[in-house]
Amino acid sequence: MHALRTPRTFALASIAATLLACASSAHAAPIGAGGVAFPVGTTSAANPDFAGPVQDDPLRGFEIRDNFDNLLLTGNLQDRVSLSDNVGTLIFAPRLRDLVSVPGGPAVRITRLQVDGYGDHAIDVEYRTDGSGDVGPGTVVRSFDSNSLRFHYDLDPILPPDESYFPSVFTDATDFAPIGVATITAEVIGGGTYTATIHGVNVPVPEPTGCLLLTAGLTAAATCRRRAPRRNA
Repeated sequence: MHALRTPRTFALASIAATLLACASSAHAAPIGAGGVAFPVGTTSAANPDFAGPVQDDPLRGFEIRDNFDNLLLTGNLQDRVSLSDNVGTLIFAPRLRDLVSVPGGPAVRITRLQVDGYGDHAIDVEYRTDGSGDVGPGTVVRSFDSNSLRFHYDLDPILPPDESYFPSVFTDATDFAPIGVATITAEVIGGGTYTATIHGVNVPVPEPTGCLLLTAGLTAAATCRRRAPRRNA
């Protein structure tokens, strides 16, 4: 005798399938909340997951000024987003370039780039040595709430006119938006530390489809539960 498949059974099966699909599509993340990575540099030949067509590539200008509003350094954040050919998810590559110190001013070096807006997306981080740039981050730190990534150049600071390599933040995201915040930290050699903030940088955003399917499945299960006829005693 075959088991009876009720609408509630199908709804619960749909929920389980959605959860399984979401879990299997997630990319393994070596940097979790509060984690630290030590990138050594890679190329598209060595790691094809980090290669793919560019989706967006704006330049976002910034200035570093001291406490008296004196200009110390200017530059651009190249806010590139690419799509991985191998996996089909997004790679974020915020690169510091076009760095110019003020002529006759103090020597300035960049020691850190922080980007806020990664949420709880799964990520893997390296930097590309087969592209433009001169310096890669020695460490990459993820905040305890998972939202921020800090690229540290303390051991090998970026001295203008040198530029950073493209950091490659491989994610499980399939969509992005310019809603993040970048903070560039620079220090005057033998002096103070100063920052510049850029609003509206590219960061991953959640793909709503899976969540909508899960919500629909839960709603269907609840509806079936309410409509299930009572059995006679």
